[in-house]
Amino acid sequence: MELKSLTLMAMLALVVGTACVHAPSEVSQVPSTPLIEPGGSSVDTRQLVARAPLTVLVFFSRACHCLSVHDARIRAMYDATHARGVQWVMVDSEVRASPETDAAEATRRGYAFPILLDHGGQIADALGAQYATYSVIVDAQGLVRYRGGIDSDNMHLRDDATQYLGDALQDLLAGRSPRVASTKAMGCALEKW
Repeated sequence: MELKSLTLMAMLALVVGTACVHAPSEVSQVPSTPLIEPGGSSVDTRQLVARAPLTVLVFFSRACHCLSVHDARIRAMYDATHARGVQWVMVDSEVRASPETDAAEATRRGYAFPILLDHGGQIADALGAQYATYSVIVDAQGLVRYRGGIDSDNMHLRDDATQYLGDALQDLLAGRSPRVASTKAMGCALEKW
């Protein structure tokens, strides 16, 4: 009987590890960490965020259905905020990532912003990103102003979902602190280096 319980617990752990789950995190500043651009060149994260008043980093997984169902919402938020000075970047911290596959995936998904490679998962570890969809808004000084989920939806999108990321962006663009600065991210576990 005990062996069956252990086997069941091990199977449950495997399912939870790949399913869409919640992830808390506590971070305060983006580190000086290199990210690899689609052409293969490196950019320091602090230099990257200094290019715009606000930068949105969304952690990416090519295989995560939780993220792919949010693609349209992400593109819509980009369209609504990019002209107002918000820089958008997807961050791929997964072990099978490459600049070539990330560039092709950005094109396939219709992203008007790049997917940058986080070799070794350094930025993910530093910011506490464990799941795809985990989003961070950083100001030009590198301070984290928001961290957490895109919205309150998981894999099935609802019109009445709370738009955590969008609300935080609206508040920051209006010169206010986000009404909610930290939420839970719902996404698939990143297969980091």
